[in-house]
Amino acid sequence: MFERLIKNEIKNQKLLSASTVVFMTVSSMFIVLSITLFSNLLGSLGNLMERAKTPDYLQMHTGEFDETSLDDFAKAHSEIEEWQISRFLNLDNNTITLGKVSLVGNTQDNGVCVQNELFDFLLDMDNQFPTVKQGEVYVPVCYKSLYDLSVGERMSIGNVKLEIKGFIRDSQMNSMMASSKRFLVNEEDYHMLLDQGSEEYLIEYRLSEGADLDAFSSSYSEAGLPANGPAITRGLIKLMNALSDGIMIFVIFLVGIAILLISLLCIGYIASIGVERDKKEAGLLKAVGINKKQIRRIYLAKYVLFSGVGGGAGFIIALILSNPLGKSLRELYGGSENEMVTLGIGLIICILIQLFILLFISRIIKKNEKVSVVEAMFRGENKGKKSGRGQMILLGIVASLCAVLCLIPQNLYTTLAAPEFVSYMGIGEADIRMDVRQREDIETVTRELVSSLEKDEKVKDYVALKTVSCPAFVKEGEQIHLLIEEGDHSVFPVSYTEGREPLNDDEIALSVLQAKDLEVSIGDRVFLSYGSATVCGIYSDITNGGKTAKMSTLPEIFDDREIMWSVIYVSLKDMSYKELWINQYGSFGIDIVDIEDYVKATYGPTIDQVAGARTVSLSLSIVIQLVVVILFSNLFIEKSRNGISLKKALGFRNQVLRKQCMKVVSIPVFTGIALGTVATICLGEGICGLALSSLGASGFRFVIDGIQVIFMLGSLIMTGLCGVFAGTVRIEEITASECCRGKE
Repeated sequence: MFERLIKNEIKNQKLLSASTVVFMTVSSMFIVLSITLFSNLLGSLGNLMERAKTPDYLQMHTGEFDETSLDDFAKAHSEIEEWQISRFLNLDNNTITLGKVSLVGNTQDNGVCVQNELFDFLLDMDNQFPTVKQGEVYVPVCYKSLYDLSVGERMSIGNVKLEIKGFIRDSQMNSMMASSKRFLVNEEDYHMLLDQGSEEYLIEYRLSEGADLDAFSSSYSEAGLPANGPAITRGLIKLMNALSDGIMIFVIFLVGIAILLISLLCIGYIASIGVERDKKEAGLLKAVGINKKQIRRIYLAKYVLFSGVGGGAGFIIALILSNPLGKSLRELYGGSENEMVTLGIGLIICILIQLFILLFISRIIKKNEKVSVVEAMFRGENKGKKSGRGQMILLGIVASLCAVLCLIPQNLYTTLAAPEFVSYMGIGEADIRMDVRQREDIETVTRELVSSLEKDEKVKDYVALKTVSCPAFVKEGEQIHLLIEEGDHSVFPVSYTEGREPLNDDEIALSVLQAKDLEVSIGDRVFLSYGSATVCGIYSDITNGGKTAKMSTLPEIFDDREIMWSVIYVSLKDMSYKELWINQYGSFGIDIVDIEDYVKATYGPTIDQVAGARTVSLSLSIVIQLVVVILFSNLFIEKSRNGISLKKALGFRNQVLRKQCMKVVSIPVFTGIALGTVATICLGEGICGLALSSLGASGFRFVIDGIQVIFMLGSLIMTGLCGVFAGTVRIEEITASECCRGKE
């Protein structure tokens, strides 16, 4: 009986049956896809970090230091399982060529190193430990696709030529969001290249399981150990690695949630129509003695079949799509050892989604059980105003969700790609960035640059900012190292979440995450090694682990040797001179880059992935809206069939009736699109801001490209009109005589 009923249902209601299966498919597909990608990301990243033995705590240091004090510190702390000093030779990008590509203008701190002995290993593409012979080099894997490199090509460092023997995965610096990149060379080549750059030291620790990392960090600071550089933890390393692909997965997940909501609304409405249409049959079944549970099973049987087909198709499509979408993930981190677990998780999620949909349908069917036999058989179908109004509201909600679905990825893309996004990186909106670092004469070179910029007529504004590491104390008395950027922060001010830039000597501005660490807010005092300063502002910063500070002036106790790096920001009177100007100042032997290029280099892969997600979201929004509008237009006409027939009997022409129906259906569609646009600005901004706030980007605001938004909204409006036009074609099939003889 079930088989016969299902066949008849599919045969008589092809559009409704197909729509139900499609909605069940896409609702599973996107959520399973996002969960699968996220699980693979965590699995691959975890496998890489485990294989490479990523340090739990890393302190970068430039300059001289006493290794004995580090050894004594390690002996005094039982939670330290292993520690080592890893040397990194920082090179001038102007001297590096990969294949045929010069790294002039590259925003990364590029350098060479040798394989570590204890942990923090660099792995090849098989996640094995490569053996590097003299004259060979292994290149960071992120440069493989960026510069289209292949094995056998040459890397030049000044006059030194090395053969690219392969590519390496660096569990610390894989992501472009990490500011440094390590090239693996032979020890003899490393010593030969020593005069080509300056050495930086990575003081690394592996701690016992369960050790308090915050307490260890405080102990390191209080011991007065080398700290002329940022400190990085294992958690931050994992976050930076996962962020690039994580944002794409986050967008896919949001798309999946929106589609699930749309699917529930549409499937629920389709089920309601089916229940309403079959009331007489249900009454007849009750009259012959079939109980409620059996009737419910009859109705649910077809939806179980639809769910199996839709859920299975969604799961298979998600697995197929995860292969190309996870390609960059596998290249950066390698494969996951838990692929079967990932498949199992995806299958469980798919089943849970389908069970949720079936439960939702079951609740709708249960409403029909409350109707008595007499009511069901003689009341007929309820086609009143309430039902029609509910249908229009539902159509408006779906149109609103479609607008949200396409606009959130679009606005996120334009925000990440916009020059204004630098305000979340702790820097103002300048044109050019000049970095002076990894050299002994930082202060001297900075003074020479400032003197030259002062006389340069092409320069509109500039500011030189010096960064030092200063001990600071949290309320409990624990000590941390605070990265303080000194200079005039009013020239290119960042966007402050609270307060303003430091203007006086006793004022300090803190990044969002640093303020949380110090447990301070506007007006509180921050206690430094030489005194204290009042917090005057809190700003967003997602660089250097999101923990930085800004002051206008530092005391004279900080001499030139304690300057970690210097950054000069410049704006030009005429940007047409930009390339010529950058080449001119390249003679100083420093890194100079266009701020726009700096953002693209740092977040380029993320921006590209969000751009892809934006295209997919727009396409899906258009397809879903077209299908839903056609479906609802058909249902509206079906419910109004008797009235349309009567109007035809009274002499109304098809064109007039179609215009009337198009007007009725178009109003909720256009209203929904407008409400969805408002919801995107209000709610979408908050959702994306919540994700970025964990990195220190507080006060997130969308940068909206008006032309792109108008194009997308125009596409949705045109899709709505096309759907209404196509859906109202059925009016021509209705005859004038139907209202007289009744529709069976």
